Amino acid sequence: MKKLHMRAFGKPSTASELIESETPEPGAGQVLVAMEAAPINPSDVLLIRGLYGHRPTLPAALGTEGVGRIVAVGPAVDPARIGERVLIIPTLKHATWQDQIAIDEDDAIVVDPAADVLQLAMLGVNPVTADLLLRRFVDVPSGGWVGQTGGNSAVGRYVITLAKQAGYRTLNVVRRPEVAAELLELGADAVVVSGPDLGVQLKKALGDERISLLLDATAGDVVAELAPWLVHGGTLVSYGGMSGAPVVVRPGDLIFRDLHVRGFWQKGWLDTAPREEFAAAYARLAALVTDGTLRVPITATYPLEKYQDALIHATQADRVGKVLFAW
Repeated sequence: MKKLHMRAFGKPSTASELIESETPEPGAGQVLVAMEAAPINPSDVLLIRGLYGHRPTLPAALGTEGVGRIVAVGPAVDPARIGERVLIIPTLKHATWQDQIAIDEDDAIVVDPAADVLQLAMLGVNPVTADLLLRRFVDVPSGGWVGQTGGNSAVGRYVITLAKQAGYRTLNVVRRPEVAAELLELGADAVVVSGPDLGVQLKKALGDERISLLLDATAGDVVAELAPWLVHGGTLVSYGGMSGAPVVVRPGDLIFRDLHVRGFWQKGWLDTAPREEFAAAYARLAALVTDGTLRVPITATYPLEKYQDALIHATQADRVGKVLFAW
């Protein structure tokens, strides 16, 4: 079978390598999953570059999340599970950019076989991240504002939808004005464009109101422009650094307005949460994917053999929509 791995950290399209390997045999308590779809996430790119919080021992197989069908089971696993479509929990113990993968039974969560397989393949990381960002840090009041950078990202789009369901309003910062109409149609309450007049746009959107929770995917100077709009004692949560710059908050906002800066890494939640907690979260969000409530644009799918094209596409700065491997 084919799988992608890397022997050294580096540029994704050149550090990755497609190899042939033996099909794994599921051990006791394991299932063998034939992959159907697996996305390329920013975290995958950072991992290949050696810039992620988790650095695997090399050589390392690649891919964080995805969905597939159980085609065989090991000892002590009910054979009735064969044929189930399952989500692979993104624990980073398993690599999903390969034809088949043997995983612990508990890391394979059943999902609807009739749902959109490409949307389900993205359930493991981004929707759960959006959900936890909205739930874990601040009790946002009904009608309160949630601000976010990276409003047009996959997580950003999930935040818009989930916040609307929860009765919150969203202020979304984007880089390109042409995406504003699409986000407003999705349910965003305000969309502003980063640039010299961001302050004017924020005043027009918020008036005298303030943001209850600020979610930051990009870092950089834009955070310093948004921080003064947080409520006194408000919380900024950093969960990404797409700009490559530091998170910038002026000392006056921290000192005189008692702002709180927090970080969030989904792996930390998966490593510590009881299985019942994350299984319930995935089941709830999977239902929203199944009924079409949660979905994000997909720009392209590639077979594993086209991995270099896929990784180049996934790292393009002007890309709109997700890139996935599909079998």
